[in-house]
Amino acid sequence: MLSQTLRHDLINSKETKLIKFMQSRAERVLNPFKYHLSADAKKRLRWLYILYYEKGNNISLAANNIAVSRQWLSGIKKVFEYNNRDPRSLEPKSRAPNNTSNRGRIAKDTEALIIKIREDYAWGKDKLAFHLSAQYGVKVNANTVNKYLHKHKLICPKLSLKNTKAVLAKKEREKETHLVSKYRPPEAIKDYRPGALVEKDMKYVARPNRSSDRKTRASYWYQQTMLDSLTRQKTFELTEDFESKTVTKAYEVAVERFPFNIACINNDNGSENNKDFSAHLKDTSIVQFYSRPGTPTDNPRVERSHLTDEKEFYARSNIYNDFNKQREALKRWEYTYNNIRPHQALGYLTPVAFYELWKENPEAAYKITEKWQKYLQKQRVRLARSRKIKKKEQIETLMNFIDVTLDQKSDISEAKLQLINCQLCSVA
Repeated sequence: MLSQTLRHDLINSKETKLIKFMQSRAERVLNPFKYHLSADAKKRLRWLYILYYEKGNNISLAANNIAVSRQWLSGIKKVFEYNNRDPRSLEPKSRAPNNTSNRGRIAKDTEALIIKIREDYAWGKDKLAFHLSAQYGVKVNANTVNKYLHKHKLICPKLSLKNTKAVLAKKEREKETHLVSKYRPPEAIKDYRPGALVEKDMKYVARPNRSSDRKTRASYWYQQTMLDSLTRQKTFELTEDFESKTVTKAYEVAVERFPFNIACINNDNGSENNKDFSAHLKDTSIVQFYSRPGTPTDNPRVERSHLTDEKEFYARSNIYNDFNKQREALKRWEYTYNNIRPHQALGYLTPVAFYELWKENPEAAYKITEKWQKYLQKQRVRLARSRKIKKKEQIETLMNFIDVTLDQKSDISEAKLQLINCQLCSVA
């Protein structure tokens, strides 16, 4: 009995997938403008696709295949072709009453006014309704305005469909708690606890025997890096591509080597961090943060660690032609990074030693972190002051050149030479 039920479920799932596949093909070929269609109209569109593209326009064969009468299918085809193959003509006939004279309708001049304002300004329904009320004293509901815009085909079907899908997607998201945040993580969790925030990034590893510098699979491998923000412990996995499914498997292996659980992940906007990877984080209840596009400073610690990888590992002849050899070398470097190499940000302790200190005496570990942050703050102030002074000098140089040019003095060539180091202009 159980096997028979499973068999029926399997058959039904396959039929559902086949119908969805056929429907998408029919929509793509026979409904290129993405018009809104009811379920009945979509079903008829699928029948016509079978008639035109699978049964060679033979109505009898198509009718037998889809289990409808020949007369019924022939009538649908005639209506479809009479209306120049407009998918909207496949909608079932309205069941509204023939006499609707008692319904309230807007006046013809108001309808014409809506059309005119729309054509002149291309405003949406809300602005149109407000403008009619403010300028003409005509009160019309925004939804009514939208109905007449659709009636006169003044709304792009693709844009309208996009907005409808966006609203439906938002409602679906509100039904459950999503752990995806399309913004950078708050500063407070970076040095909160081990595992509170893990920064993830990908590094291109150039093969020594590559034929070109283009970032292709034949020329590069991909180092998937996970670094704990507090302890700086880091794990690596090397992959031959950066598809989301591959990166997810590498992540699952790499995070097992962390001696603590993970609560949040911060990554960039690469395609490898979506789809399967995002779904895996959702399944394991891990919050996923995203850095701002083109802003590596939102993921600073893992980005800085890649410079260390480049200088202390890859630049010291640790690049191999064989993928497995490169992977083994990367594992040895992971051990060195976590257990041997001292880190200035950790008071010259190794990441493993700092984690052990945090377990035994958290206050001592946090003091080291606070001392490093104070040092960084001093450095930021010093650099900002030097940049301010430099920019002031650049502005003075540029203003001197402007004065010389406007006054038509003879030493314009000398003032122009001073612009060589001025980054505020492109004269040099």
